[in-house]
Amino acid sequence: MVIISSIRNKILLLLLISVLFFFTWQAGLETVYTKVLVSTTNFTLSIVNDYDHFEYEKTNGLYQFRVFIEVDGRKGNFVHEPGSMTQPLITIIPWQIFLFFVLRRKSALQSLGTNIGIFFLIQIIFLILLTNYYTSEVQQYIFMMIDDSFNIIALILILKDNMLYPVFRKRVVAVRK
Repeated sequence: MVIISSIRNKILLLLLISVLFFFTWQAGLETVYTKVLVSTTNFTLSIVNDYDHFEYEKTNGLYQFRVFIEVDGRKGNFVHEPGSMTQPLITIIPWQIFLFFVLRRKSALQSLGTNIGIFFLIQIIFLILLTNYYTSEVQQYIFMMIDDSFNIIALILILKDNMLYPVFRKRVVAVRK
């Protein structure tokens, strides 16, 4: 059931949801999400490797990933900032919530599952590539392609939804003669 039909009201609703979600994200939802992401990645890595893993820690007031790797029998670790990877969710999740107000529930749920699933999977692949960054040139190349592309991926997912469900298109009423 479509609740809001006016384009102006849709834009205002999307802005309101985005602002509320941003404050929720800053209040601690980012930390919760990133810990789930790290746990899922560590579980995936534990199937293949005993040592490679991630920790999410606060250093000098900033949260960072600490990546523990083993290369040629030598163990080491380095830090990586999660910002460019997790911040695009501030765009995707408000969009997904907004769709529940303008689409049928089934369509909104389908979009939510698809978009969040794709984005989460790409993030896990990115983190797994980060653990093998120093061992393969192909993985380095794929990693570098994905590294700053999360905002673009988020935009593509939103554009895909807007093409499938044109929520900002004016409805044309056919006049019968």
